[in-house]
Amino acid sequence: MSNWLPDLAAHGGPKYRAIADAIEADIASGGLAPGFRMPTHRDLAWRLKVTVGTVARAYVEAERRGLLSGEVGRGTFVTDPARQADAALPEYLAVAWRPQPDTVNLAVNRPGGDQGAWAVGPVLERIGRRPDLPQLLSYNLDPVGMRHRQAGALWLKREKVEVVPELVSVTAGSQQAIVAALATLTRAGDMVAAEELTYPGFKSAAALLGRPVVPVAMDEHGLIPDEVDKAFAKGARLLYTTATVQNPTTATLSAERRRAIAQLARAHDAFVLEDGVHRFLDPDGPDALQVFAPERVIYLTTLSKSVSPGLRAAFAAVPAVWKGRFDAAIGALSLALPVPLIEAACILIDEGQAIVAADRQRAEAMVRLDLAAQILGDELRPTGAAFNLWLPLALPWTSLSFVAEAARHGVNLAPTESFAIGRPHQDGVRVSVTAPPDHATLERGLRILAGLLAAGPGHTMPTV
Repeated sequence: MSNWLPDLAAHGGPKYRAIADAIEADIASGGLAPGFRMPTHRDLAWRLKVTVGTVARAYVEAERRGLLSGEVGRGTFVTDPARQADAALPEYLAVAWRPQPDTVNLAVNRPGGDQGAWAVGPVLERIGRRPDLPQLLSYNLDPVGMRHRQAGALWLKREKVEVVPELVSVTAGSQQAIVAALATLTRAGDMVAAEELTYPGFKSAAALLGRPVVPVAMDEHGLIPDEVDKAFAKGARLLYTTATVQNPTTATLSAERRRAIAQLARAHDAFVLEDGVHRFLDPDGPDALQVFAPERVIYLTTLSKSVSPGLRAAFAAVPAVWKGRFDAAIGALSLALPVPLIEAACILIDEGQAIVAADRQRAEAMVRLDLAAQILGDELRPTGAAFNLWLPLALPWTSLSFVAEAARHGVNLAPTESFAIGRPHQDGVRVSVTAPPDHATLERGLRILAGLLAAGPGHTMPTV
């Protein structure tokens, strides 16, 4: 039996919250170590002279903060933050690789339809018939050709990033670019900052390289500049942000906030890694952060959502002073790039199919969001195109309990914990409307979620 007993006198507010605060304080002080088995609800309630329901609610609140995790048949344990960070990306992608019959996947943001096969397939066939195919398939240890950089510059220009081809770096996907940027602009132990809910791939990259991540508070409009200022003042060397159609909240930063954040980076001698993965969904949106501080911002873009995840081609606009180190980091990560795929991506850009694909994906996302709004409510619909919507949750629902109940009814979702850094100010789940193969499957999954929300936790609902 666990002998942990908190001192509730040091914590105000309702009893359940005081218990959760005590758990958080004891973890911070080292009094509760990762893996420690917590007392049972009944045991702690008896020793604190509170109800079992109060302890149960306290543990739920602690789980929401990422402090505890329950294991069926074993008990409740203090979580290991490092282990959670390392596992973030595999958990995020797991349902993509292990599809199950009769399960609706609403967990992974990916292009709708055939994943761009209609555009990529014919180009790969053409490359396969080229006389220089053996050269493309060989080890290509030299930097990529100017033509590839020119195609990257053309795609970046569509996203309002004007850059000469000499300052464009080509990478095997945006995840590689994220790791390279962290290795270029920071050192081991340096703090980095990101939205309090952020892309799990960034969390994994920062954990791999030993960069502690500071969460930056957001509101419905995205990053709050004053909170960015605080993060830089604490010593954060770099800010990672998806400024346009943010993942997972879908917020887009205003031009005023972008300008303010750029000025803060200059004032604190810090840098920004701006991820333009969803920029194609809002082509008329505000100028990129890179426009306001080109010497402080690495801007990266990819064709993974607009055309096809399998292309593994991305382009980064890198300040001249960092260009050599960034390219060296890319070389260290991959030795040689997947030139046939990058060649295909550049052909799609040069000949216009990439633009057609992006337009199709944006239009399809709008149709699917309209369907989601009809079923789940107009108030949840993003203001523009997006691959997902953010479904906020409030007690008695928690993100983990809602995800678990949805899975029991055959729907996979991405919880707050996949995206959260520390203790987020909001709890919810990301609902990826583009993941299902067709509208009928999407509608089935959305109606299951609507039924769960109407029934509430702990109530039975007919399985659809």
